[in-house]
Amino acid sequence: MAQLHSRLIWFILLAMLFFVGFLYWQTQQTNGTNRSRVADVAVKTAKVESLAMSREVSALGTGIANNSIQLIAPSSEFLIELNVSEGKKVEQGEVIARLNNVQQRARVAELDAVLMEQSRQLDRLKNLATTQAAAQSLLDEQQSKVNSTKAQLDIARQQLTEMTIKAPFTGHLGLRQVSQGAYVSGGTVITTLDDMQQLRVAFSIAERYLAEVAVGMPISVTNVAYGNIKFQGKVSAIDTRLDPITRSVTIHGIIDNESLQLRPGMLLNVQLQLENREVLRISEKALLPQQNRQYVFIVDSENKVQQKEIEVGQRIPGWVEVISGLREGDEIVIEGVQKLRTGVTISKVGG
Repeated sequence: MAQLHSRLIWFILLAMLFFVGFLYWQTQQTNGTNRSRVADVAVKTAKVESLAMSREVSALGTGIANNSIQLIAPSSEFLIELNVSEGKKVEQGEVIARLNNVQQRARVAELDAVLMEQSRQLDRLKNLATTQAAAQSLLDEQQSKVNSTKAQLDIARQQLTEMTIKAPFTGHLGLRQVSQGAYVSGGTVITTLDDMQQLRVAFSIAERYLAEVAVGMPISVTNVAYGNIKFQGKVSAIDTRLDPITRSVTIHGIIDNESLQLRPGMLLNVQLQLENREVLRISEKALLPQQNRQYVFIVDSENKVQQKEIEVGQRIPGWVEVISGLREGDEIVIEGVQKLRTGVTISKVGG
């Protein structure tokens, strides 16, 4: 009986020893699995590169013709000639319209004849003035008449010239407002003329950017009619005054528009490029902010990561400038930083 109890005790001890060994083995397997998982953290990495980084200011602008006028009738008369085809390009000096100028031509001819006769009389009085002192007063009077007639003739010739309406610059005609043969009053708009080979764009920016903007800086504009197509130009003028209510300054840009795709009056989305320089640039997703500091994870040759503090500078959507803490060519984690800690081995997904 004692021998049976002894064997039973040894059997229980061996069973307990086996059970403890099994528990230890299972614990080691679990720890090994966890370590494997830690060593197999999938992240995305990228190299630190030196790239161009520009800072831009966005604004809404309005298209303005480089030169734009209304062609109007200078006086009340019948319109005897009209050369207006809507949208037609005309050259500088080309005749657009003529008003009935019969009376003006007659007036010029009349004054020309009067001036000729008065000039002959003036010449005779000049000859008399050399021999008779009394003739000097008559000479002065005749000289005044000649001067007066010359002035009247200049005015009449100018009025005659204005009866023919010409294009003062090369441009495109707008819509016709009158018909040939119509009697028009002085000041009646005949049509418009726009120089659209270059389009000006007027937009405003906040006063805090005033010290940075300068004539010649590049701009680009887009319009809903053309989707994402960008039209390039540059700043041509900066207003000398700020709006006292909005505290903004008006900027004019000039854009080449030979295709005539852009039109005066268009609403334009303007991007003003303030600066463009080479910097070390990384994705914003690589940053791990802690209080007022910024950190990134650097990948070493063994695919282990180390947390490192960096100093950041200018930001643009999606990107941030690195002032210090990284060098060109360093490999950093740009996706999955929240899963990491120093010393962890990573598995790269993409790059």
